[in-house]
Amino acid sequence: MGLFIFCLWILAMQPIQTLIGMNIKLARTKCSIPQAQLANKLGIEASYLSRIEKGRVPVSCERIYQIIKILNCGLEEIFPDPSEVDIQLSKSK
Repeated sequence: MGLFIFCLWILAMQPIQTLIGMNIKLARTKCSIPQAQLANKLGIEASYLSRIEKGRVPVSCERIYQIIKILNCGLEEIFPDPSEVDIQLSKSK
């Protein structure tokens, strides 16, 4: 039963993960920084950054703060508005 609840939690988190990834990509393109350059500064492969931006892999809080520092953007540019998250979570139910 524990695994089932964990899987439901992962499914519920996916929309938030996708929104954060999209916001990272928007902030990066707004700064005109190529994906490969940001990935290099983060010490990760560009393909991994691509998966983060597509919301296919979770991104740690530490990595998000690295991205915010490199892109010189605010938290509000990366983290979705709570009302936006509520909409996404209600769609996944």
